[in-house]
Amino acid sequence: MIRYNKLLIAAGAAALTASLYTAAASAASVSTASATARVITPMTIAEGTALHFGDVGVGAAGGDVTLAPGGGRSVTAGDAEIIAGGANTAGLFTITGVPGKLYTLTFPATVDISGGTGTMDVTGFTDNSLGTMPLAGTENFNVGATLAIGGTQAAGTYSNTYTVTVNYQ
Repeated sequence: MIRYNKLLIAAGAAALTASLYTAAASAASVSTASATARVITPMTIAEGTALHFGDVGVGAAGGDVTLAPGGGRSVTAGDAEIIAGGANTAGLFTITGVPGKLYTLTFPATVDISGGTGTMDVTGFTDNSLGTMPLAGTENFNVGATLAIGGTQAAGTYSNTYTVTVNYQ
């Protein structure tokens, strides 16, 4: 009889355990989920007007001329000289992209422009962009920079190209 009771208790415990697992399994729920993605139009950028510092001169010590995005020029170091009558223009660019999206612009740290018998450095690029694409999906903005003129800079026309990159944030 003791064996029978032990067997009965063991069978009851097994049945109870099985019913707990069955209850847990029958309480499970299933849900369907979705996954989506939106591919957006890549941004584009095009130069409309070249960055042009105009006519400049320099004394023996050399100096810097800064061209602001608004087009104004100023001597920012040394004994550089702004010569009147030389056509100076801030760079002009047009970008297109998805309205309302944030973006960043990347300029080179330094661009060497060459001509005459040497080179000059263009640094400190600045711009007046909005940083967010307007509702029209197109924005025009200007670019300025600083030109470092050496004290022994040879007369001549100096030029080179530079890269501006625009990316969504």
